[in-house]
Amino acid sequence: MTKQSDLLRLIEGECSPEEAAAIQAWVAADPRRGELLDDLRAVWRLSGEGTRDWGVEGARKGLLDARDRRGGARGPGPFPARSRAMSAPAAPGPQALAPRPRWGVLWPAAAAAALVLAGTVVWRLRAPAASPREYATARGQRAELSFSDGTRVLLGVDSRLRVPGDYGVRERAVELEGQAYFVVRRDARRPFRVHTRRGTTEDLGTAFDVRAYREEPYLQVVVAAGRVALRGARGDATDSVALTLKPRDRAVIDARGNATTTAGVSLQQYLAWTRGALVFNDAPLASVLTQLGRWYDLDIETGDRSLDGERLTISFTTQSADEALTALAKVLDARVTRVERLVRLIPVHPRQ
Repeated sequence: MTKQSDLLRLIEGECSPEEAAAIQAWVAADPRRGELLDDLRAVWRLSGEGTRDWGVEGARKGLLDARDRRGGARGPGPFPARSRAMSAPAAPGPQALAPRPRWGVLWPAAAAAALVLAGTVVWRLRAPAASPREYATARGQRAELSFSDGTRVLLGVDSRLRVPGDYGVRERAVELEGQAYFVVRRDARRPFRVHTRRGTTEDLGTAFDVRAYREEPYLQVVVAAGRVALRGARGDATDSVALTLKPRDRAVIDARGNATTTAGVSLQQYLAWTRGALVFNDAPLASVLTQLGRWYDLDIETGDRSLDGERLTISFTTQSADEALTALAKVLDARVTRVERLVRLIPVHPRQ
């Protein structure tokens, strides 16, 4: 019989694939179990320490303490199992399940132990490597990385993280293309930096999200806890000024190097992907379709230009691509045709 303490073993990666599947089924049977798993995983990510020695109640206390220290800011938490857009609710999906990943990632040459943890691939980096390493996820796949310095990374779908061979010797710097959530152990002597095409994010003791897909004309940084410094790429308008971001701040550097910041943003919206959900707020349809394509490994297009101007407020919590497409079609008053990975949305009543 599954016990609550088994959730800690699942999070720490100590379960066999068969045990992990049994625990996931136990969690899915009761939403309260899913909330407990969310809390324990939040502790694991925010604290930078394992929860094995805490016990369940200790982990709960650790989570509350972490939230208090951060002024109420927290990492991703439970989300309602529903999709919505405009006035039409979409079909619900299971709370405790994340979109199913595809395996077959690019494995690093460094000495690293790989295992399955809560629906993602996990790499534990135990020592510096002699040569650079690259960690890559495919569409429909996420991965977790744990560095020897205590830093943890959740790598998003269709993303690449490059780690130099001398990481941690004089500095801690990585290069990102795609999206990743970082929980960094502070080290004033060796700053942790995330380099992207449009700018560099430097940790000041925090947890933060960086989004920098090559096909998107912007860099986005959202801070969950602590502070970060953000500087534009060399030659950008922001090159001489470093922005300091605090919890719930969002900064965007566009293709021209212009930076804008927004305070008090919803972490549930921007960090939902770390919990296996996608949340959009007044987003252009093209942006929604692009991210759904990455998430479910689909090529989605509209069969009518009249849909191009749509903006959606909608969330997806289902692991099923078909359920997500059905929900989207209902909101858009459209029908779906699908041939393998190719999906087309066609309005039922074409706009004039």
